[in-house]
Amino acid sequence: MFPEHMLSVRATVEPGREAEFNRWYDSEHVPDAVRMLPGCVGAARYRVVLGDGSHQYMALYAFESATRLAAALSGPEIKELIKIYDRDIGAFSTRTRTTYERVLLHLPGAR
Repeated sequence: MFPEHMLSVRATVEPGREAEFNRWYDSEHVPDAVRMLPGCVGAARYRVVLGDGSHQYMALYAFESATRLAAALSGPEIKELIKIYDRDIGAFSTRTRTTYERVLLHLPGAR
């Protein structure tokens, strides 16, 4: 339910280009990333509702292990995905990548 290792990509999009950005991200980029990144077990996207204004969207990519996440971040697949992003939507969006390791899992009923 909550993976131990995640890659977060936070993006900001120029006004008036969000529909194009979302169409491309949902129909092309996320499926490609899940298919191409070794050890990626799934992804989800979110839109900011309340925040500091530093970004509008976040994509989370789940990985089965720290080793697989590190391999994905240093492999040729992410370089290709970055190249495609820059070519297709980089002119009107920016993004930052951050990795996370789970430090706690607390489920209902747990003590």
